[in-house]
Amino acid sequence: MPTYTYQCAQCGEFEIHQGMTEPRLATCPDCGGNVTRLIAGGTGFIMKGKGSANTNCGNETPCCGRPTRCDTPPCGK
Repeated sequence: MPTYTYQCAQCGEFEIHQGMTEPRLATCPDCGGNVTRLIAGGTGFIMKGKGSANTNCGNETPCCGRPTRCDTPPCGK
């Protein structure tokens, strides 16, 4: 469930967990004042597993099973 940041006119900033399909808040849950949803910076993500950037032959561990790095993959990858 995403965390959204809101700005209350009276209380200041607060965060709340809401489902993506839930409507945005219109009033502050503490004081009942007007709120505005702020745009957050977001989060990073990590790609793992086959198909990610770490399976290319230019990496430290070759994709074709050789004990050393290879410049051209003989396996056709």
